[in-house]
Amino acid sequence: MDHEQFRELAGGAAPAGQSPEMTEALAIIDESSLETGTRDDRLAAYASARERIWDIADRAGADSGAIRGLTRGLETSEQYLVNGLWEDPPPAGQDRG
Repeated sequence: MDHEQFRELAGGAAPAGQSPEMTEALAIIDESSLETGTRDDRLAAYASARERIWDIADRAGADSGAIRGLTRGLETSEQYLVNGLWEDPPPAGQDRG
């Protein structure tokens, strides 16, 4: 999940039944500077957002697992930033050109 998808989840009024903790976690993603700054600035923003979300999940009730799950997208985006995007090689005998 990319940052824009997180923004879509965080935008607007909270869905009925969404916990205050989930709303708070989504707000952290929405407010974090994940797309601007130097590579190191962005890595620090990802780490900070992930840590804050895990802290919220630690005090959340039944949806603590779903709140922790929000950090998976952050981790994926962070890995793309660190390692770059990768591509599967084309099947043998096929050219992507």
